[in-house]
Amino acid sequence: MNVSQTEFKPSELSFGGGALSGAYDPIAEHWPVEACREALSSGINTFDTSPYYGRSEYILGEALEHLKDEFPRSTYYLETKIGRYGYTTKDFDYSTQRTLDSVAESMRRLKTDYIDVVLCHDVEFVDFDQVVGDNGALKGLFQLKAEGKINYVGCSGYPLPVLLKIAQHQHEKGQPLDVILSYSHYNLQNTSLSDYTPLFRQAGVRYILNASPLNMALFRDAGPPDWHPAHAELRQAAHQCAQLAKDNGLNISTLASMFAFRGRSTFQLDSTVIGLERKEEVQQAISAWKKVKAQESGSELVPAIEIKVLDQIDALLKPYKNYSWQSPSQKELGLV
Repeated sequence: MNVSQTEFKPSELSFGGGALSGAYDPIAEHWPVEACREALSSGINTFDTSPYYGRSEYILGEALEHLKDEFPRSTYYLETKIGRYGYTTKDFDYSTQRTLDSVAESMRRLKTDYIDVVLCHDVEFVDFDQVVGDNGALKGLFQLKAEGKINYVGCSGYPLPVLLKIAQHQHEKGQPLDVILSYSHYNLQNTSLSDYTPLFRQAGVRYILNASPLNMALFRDAGPPDWHPAHAELRQAAHQCAQLAKDNGLNISTLASMFAFRGRSTFQLDSTVIGLERKEEVQQAISAWKKVKAQESGSELVPAIEIKVLDQIDALLKPYKNYSWQSPSQKELGLV
């Protein structure tokens, strides 16, 4: 079924292509096509990626090209980013010309002649003027929007105050952002996004997306990758949460996903972006989402054991509730 071309109507669950970078796990060659087919067959219609995510754009473009007879371009939305091309702040370029070039490069990698949503990637890494100024990234993105090459313009990043400052500035300018993509700020440990969403709406932002419901793999049995910015105490608490879930016959990733999916009705979230690599992960995410919908409709009760375990998890994480780590980090600033 074709998606709306006059209004962005993302599925409640979006496919996070960052996982295709291989930064979390090595990727088998056959996984992307199988995962994308499963996603599209299950009703997921939005795919998020970035030039920063290794070969993610290439891999996603190839997979969707492979599926074009079953799922033509008109049946899904593509969302990518500009501005971040490496790990440290020196790998950022928010100039208008680089923005225009970057979107053209992304189109080639994704094998498309238009992109639905383009976001300024990790806006906190650059000066405010590089985002909103006369030679800034947003100037380039709104130019491409006027030309019909992209449909929606937005920003992504970690610190919510930085995102809000940009949104408010653009609103006052009479050129509001269409989309805000926040990550790691609506999950078991940090729910700050729910407080900021009304402020984003007041600043004219139409669509709010929440990425990384597992808090960048903090909430999974295998634990977070070595590069995760959480401090040792929070990592230990997350490990205890995972063990607690397992001891009660539950899975920490599923519990974390379901918690984040409830954000849609809790504070009018538009979509949750979850990193997906394999068909089985898509199936697990869809299953958790369906369970939440059934519970919200009243057709299924929340099991008492889930309520109990979530309460215990909340207690374990209470010392770190709404803690946000520094972004960019000292390492990303190139200082260590």
